[in-house]
Amino acid sequence: MTEFKVYDESDLDAVVRMWKEVGWIERDEQRNEVAHFLAAGVGEVARIDGEAECLVHRSPGSVHYASPLGEGVDLKLSAITAVTTSPIARRRGFASRLTARALAAAAEEGFAVAALGMFEQGFYDRLGFGTSGYEHLFRFDPAQLRVEHIPFRAPERLSPQQAEDIHGALQGRMRHHGAIRIDSSEFVKGEFTFHERFYGLGYRDEEGALTHCLVGSMKDEYGPWNIFLIAYRTTEQLLELFRLLYELSDQFRAVRLYQPAHVQLQALLGEPFRERQRSAGSPMASEHEAHAWMQLRILDVEACVAACRFAGEPLSFNLDLTDPAADKVSDDLSWKGAGGCYTVSLGPTSSASRGSTEGLPVLVADVGSFTRLWFGVGRPSTLAVTDSLQAAPELLSALERVIALPQPVAGMEF
Repeated sequence: MTEFKVYDESDLDAVVRMWKEVGWIERDEQRNEVAHFLAAGVGEVARIDGEAECLVHRSPGSVHYASPLGEGVDLKLSAITAVTTSPIARRRGFASRLTARALAAAAEEGFAVAALGMFEQGFYDRLGFGTSGYEHLFRFDPAQLRVEHIPFRAPERLSPQQAEDIHGALQGRMRHHGAIRIDSSEFVKGEFTFHERFYGLGYRDEEGALTHCLVGSMKDEYGPWNIFLIAYRTTEQLLELFRLLYELSDQFRAVRLYQPAHVQLQALLGEPFRERQRSAGSPMASEHEAHAWMQLRILDVEACVAACRFAGEPLSFNLDLTDPAADKVSDDLSWKGAGGCYTVSLGPTSSASRGSTEGLPVLVADVGSFTRLWFGVGRPSTLAVTDSLQAAPELLSALERVIALPQPVAGMEF
C-alpha cells in the first residue's frame, strides 16, 4: 500500500536510512543534524507499507533579481533542498510526483520561483525547470593570491555551535543577481552534517555581529580547505577574506571554492596558467572549471515579470507559455502550472497579465526556457536555438536590447 503524507518526526529514522543508502550521510549519529536540516522547511514522503521510501523537502527563502536601474527585488523562493528515493522505491515515479506536489504547494503559498541543485540535467526539465548559468569552481594555492596590499587582521574561530551567527552573515551578505537566501538557520545547522572536519573563520563588527566569514571543511593538515559558505557585506570585506587565505597558505596548500559574484578570481592569482601546469596530477592541483549545478523555474509569471526593471523603451509582446508540470500535479491541488497566454510588457516598469493582445508579436516557450530568458542565463537568439523558445527575429533582437542582466550566481550551495 502506498500513501503520500506530510513528513513528521515519525519518518526521521526512515529518512536517515535512505540518506545512508544513497551516500548522503555515513553514520546514524548524524540523525540530529538531519533533523535540523528537515526542520528548515516542509517535506512530503511516499510511504510503502507504512515506511517512508521517498522524500521531497523544500525550504523557504528568496532569490535576488537585479535591475540595471538601481535596487533589485527579492522574490519569494521555494528551494527544493532534498529529493531522496530508496532503492526499493525507484522507477515508480514517486520523486516526480512529490516534486510536482511541492511545486503546486509552493505556488499556492505565494512563492514566485522554485530552485534546486540537480543531480543530473534532464530529470527536472520534465517539471519545467531550466538550467541556470555557469558558476566557476576554483582550486588554487592561496599563496598565489595577489593581495599583499590588503591589511591583515586576525580572524575569529567559528564552530558549528555558531550556526545562528553564520546564518545571519549569509542573510546580510552583499546582494547580487541570482543570490539565494534560505530563511531558517536550521538549514545551516543541518548543512554541517554533510561536511566533516568543520573549519570556519570570520570577522565581527563593533556591535558583535558576524559580518564576513569563510566556512568549510578541511580534508587534512594541508588541505584542501573546501569552502562551501562565504559571506561578506562589501568588496573590501571580500578582499580581507582573500588576505586571510593568503596568510594561511603556510599551513594548507589548496583552497576550493566557487568564485564570488563580485570578483574575477583568476585576476587575483599570480601566474595561474603556470601554476596549473606545474601542479597537474597533484592532489593539490590548481583547477578551474565552470558548470551549471542549479535549475530553477517560474511559479508566478506575473510576480516574476513585475520584478523586471530595464532601461530604454518598453517592449510588449504576447507570451504563449506551456508548463510540463501541469500534467503531473495531483487532482487534489488547485495549481495546475504557470502555462497560458499572457500579455507582457518589459521596461522601467514591467507587467504580465493573463490573456493576449491583438497585434503584438508572439513569443512561444515552455516555462523552463522562459525562466532562462527572464533570469538572463542566455541571449534570446541563443535560447531560440538550444531551448523550446520561438519568436520572430525582430522580437528576439528587441529582447536582446531590453534584457540586460549580469550572469546569475547563487552564492551558496543548497
